[in-house]
Amino acid sequence: MENNIKTKYDKIPLIVVDTRKEQRTYRKRERNLKPVITSDQEAIPELSILLKQLFISIQKPLVALKYKLLKVLDKLFEDVEVPWLKLIALCLVAFMAFKKDMQLNLSYNVPEGTEENYKAGNGIAQNTTFSTGGNPYAPVAAHSLADKRALAFIKQYESVAKTEMKKFGIPASIKMAQALIESRAGTSRLAKGNNNHFGIKCFSRNCKKGHCTNATDDHHKDFFRKFGSAWESWRSHSNLLMGKRYKGLQKHGKDYKEWAKGLKKAGYATDKTYDRKLINTIEKYNLYQLDR
Repeated sequence: MENNIKTKYDKIPLIVVDTRKEQRTYRKRERNLKPVITSDQEAIPELSILLKQLFISIQKPLVALKYKLLKVLDKLFEDVEVPWLKLIALCLVAFMAFKKDMQLNLSYNVPEGTEENYKAGNGIAQNTTFSTGGNPYAPVAAHSLADKRALAFIKQYESVAKTEMKKFGIPASIKMAQALIESRAGTSRLAKGNNNHFGIKCFSRNCKKGHCTNATDDHHKDFFRKFGSAWESWRSHSNLLMGKRYKGLQKHGKDYKEWAKGLKKAGYATDKTYDRKLINTIEKYNLYQLDR
């Protein structure tokens, strides 16, 4: 039975378009188009491919070699127990043997304040410093001094420093600071063996027996003065600073900073930071109070 129902779309004309000819023309044009590639562009992909292949070819034998080496090491050390504690102790002993001038300084921080603080030696144990000294004759920095020992040294020699200041006009703070850093608060080789608190050298060619001792400082033929007592070294130091080389420092009066700079400039020590060491020591222990 035929369906005679009509719709509104019956009047729309049917148009058939043959696109096969256009597709053939497009494909033909596409085949005829050749991309323009320079020699550099051609070389880059070829080089990257070559490098990748080379990396892959090398990687495999390297991995195999790594596992073979690990196997050999495992077999060698299979039954070996490493005594780590013994090895560490042995290394520490060897280190100490090579560092003959090692010093263990127990430092006690002292509160800044009045003269009574450093006279009484009041302080509490707060920090410990462990330092090695290369040259036992070189002046040390303020932070390298053991505070408890430094305070005892100051108390022992403050009257001497004041007496020398009254007699020669050298600030007691400067003399005390020099004695502290040069003698390491009386613990250096020169202080103990020579009673030499100021690193005073001997330049005489005809020394009597016991006048000086040989030591290696800036030169292997350096000789340092030997004194019968520590007081003698303090007086010798005063006479030294009254000499022509340091005579100009008298104009600074009790200005310890200018004295420190002047001593460095005049070449009292070869240390390039000598003035800073003196100033820091004076300010750390309030030594300027001795100049009053």
